[in-house]
Amino acid sequence: MGLVDNIPLRAAVAAFAAKAEQSSYLEVVRNCFQGDLLLDSTGSEITMTEDGTSIAAGSRFHFHEGKGPNGERALFAFTRQEEAQRMHPGEPATTMGQPAGGLMEFAQAQGYGWVYIDPAGPTCGVSLHDIDFVLRNARNDAVKNATAGRPSDVLDALAAGGTLMYAVIEHPDKSVEVRTSTSPEGKPVRLAFTSAAEVAARSTGDAFATIDIARIVDDALEPPFEGLVINPAGPWALLGREQLGILRSRLGT
Repeated sequence: MGLVDNIPLRAAVAAFAAKAEQSSYLEVVRNCFQGDLLLDSTGSEITMTEDGTSIAAGSRFHFHEGKGPNGERALFAFTRQEEAQRMHPGEPATTMGQPAGGLMEFAQAQGYGWVYIDPAGPTCGVSLHDIDFVLRNARNDAVKNATAGRPSDVLDALAAGGTLMYAVIEHPDKSVEVRTSTSPEGKPVRLAFTSAAEVAARSTGDAFATIDIARIVDDALEPPFEGLVINPAGPWALLGREQLGILRSRLGT
C-alpha cells in the first residue's frame, strides 16, 4: 500500500460539512468504499519479527476512537497522514492503512456505531446503521477503485469476474424495470453499479439486484444497447461494444 491520500472522500466530507443534507451524506457513504483510509494507532505496542516482514505475536493495537451523538462508540478514520497528525499536536502520529471498505467492515465487526472521517474537521460521522445496506449486500470494490484509473484498469477488474448491480424500478402493478440510460452520444446503454450505495446515489427510490458480470456484458451487447456505464454518479466508466466484446472473450463461458 502506497501513501494514503483519499481525495474523493475528503472532498465529499468537506461538501457535507459545508451543507449537511441527504445528498451530500450519500456522497460520503458511497466514497467510503473507494481507496484507502488510515487508522490512528498512536500508542500501540507493536513489534516486528526478526526479518521485519510481519507483526510479531504479542503486539497490542490501540485505535483511537470517540463517541457518536447517541453515545455509541465511534472509530476515527483519516483520509491522509496530515489529518491524523492534527489529533496529536506536539507528537508524531502513528497510523495504519486499510482499504476503505475493509475498514467499514472492521468497524461493524468490532461493534462500533459510527466512523468519523477526519475528526479534526471538516468531518462527517457515518452511522454504521446507515451503511448496513451496503455491507450486507454484494459489492465490487475492485471495479469501484478501477473507475478512478485507466480504461484498461476497469477492463482488468471486470475480467476478474464477480458481480455488479442493476438498479430496479418497482412499479405498483408489481412489475419491475431495469434502469437504463443513454450515452453522451445519445445511444442506449445499460447501467451497472458496484454497490447498493452507488444505486442510492443515482436514485434513492430504486431497488437493486445482484447480477453476474458476464450476464451484464451480454445484456449490454444485446440490441438496441450500444454500451455499458458503470457507476453513473461518478467516477464513471463507459464501455463501448468493442470493449465489451473483448471483455466477454476474457470472461469465457
